[in-house]
Amino acid sequence: MSRQKLLTRLFAALAVVMIAALVCTALVMNATQTHAAGGKGKSTPRFVHFHHNFSDASLASTSLKHWSSSFVSGGKTFKYTMVGTNPTKGSHTSKIPVTVVPLILKFSNGASFDGTQKVAGTTQSPIFQSAPFISGTTQYGDAIQRAEFWNSVSTTSPNYHVLLGTPTVAPAITIQVPAADGATAKDSSSGKTIGIIDINWFDPQIQTLLVSQHFTSNVLPIFLSNNVYLSSGAPSISNCCIGGYHNATSAQKTAQTYIWTTNADAGIEGGFGEDVSALSHELAEWLNDPFTNNTVPNWISPIAQQYGCNNFLEVGDPLVGVVFTVTGFSSSHLQDEAFFSWFARQSPSIAINGKYTYLGTFTHLSKVC
Repeated sequence: MSRQKLLTRLFAALAVVMIAALVCTALVMNATQTHAAGGKGKSTPRFVHFHHNFSDASLASTSLKHWSSSFVSGGKTFKYTMVGTNPTKGSHTSKIPVTVVPLILKFSNGASFDGTQKVAGTTQSPIFQSAPFISGTTQYGDAIQRAEFWNSVSTTSPNYHVLLGTPTVAPAITIQVPAADGATAKDSSSGKTIGIIDINWFDPQIQTLLVSQHFTSNVLPIFLSNNVYLSSGAPSISNCCIGGYHNATSAQKTAQTYIWTTNADAGIEGGFGEDVSALSHELAEWLNDPFTNNTVPNWISPIAQQYGCNNFLEVGDPLVGVVFTVTGFSSSHLQDEAFFSWFARQSPSIAINGKYTYLGTFTHLSKVC
């Protein structure tokens, strides 16, 4: 299971101290606070993973800037594709156009959740704005990529960057959620009402929007919800809570990538999905596996056991709920991410300061399972 946020706000300060002890270099990293955020009650904090096997020809036809390489582990070769350019090849800057699409989700009982209310907090966060990180003053996603391949960045590619462009905010789109596929519930952590939607119904609606909104493959659409989570199956707390996902589809004959994320109020689901934490998780995963076709040696997380033993290059999943803030952005919670070397079982790590995660939460290679 992921780290659990303590049961009451009375013990919140103790949680900060405990996590900070595990990542004692956090203050040096310009992280002003770290803590674990997790669901409370019958829900389980989670992110869902889609996996595709796009052909090389299909990937060649997409206009999203990306690069590919491979590594060998256990005598087996693993191919992977990431956004931007190869950091071993020099100081190139990639800038990815982004469109934020606020969703107004209306449920059959009359409840409505308006994603436009979370646009400003999202676009003014370190997801899009420069902030101080250990790998430079830059955007969050770029900071993670630079830190992940620091051996190259610090020597041959000091001006290497993968940046998000100034986001275009699209007009809000209203989606009517049928009773069979969506419900509301009282969140036990905060007492607030949240929306829950079956992902098996929801993702086809998003893919339809990709076509109707005429997105091109060089653009990253981010679909933004407010206090709404997804469920794995029937919309209930017992099947909740998915805070975000990234996916790719070839419905338009080229691989189109996209992200859906919740932006939740403080305290909902014990802090899981709070403000931009879910988006930070999904953005880092999109940068490292945009087409959802990367595989790595089997791994299992010591703190997010809900993912079991799997072989996907999903850099956020092993650290669900471990979040931090940076100077100047105290209301923007960002997730710790596992670095490439943790998955590729590289020792020593090629990341900054030989780390295996941004905060240093993991000090050893992924466990073989």
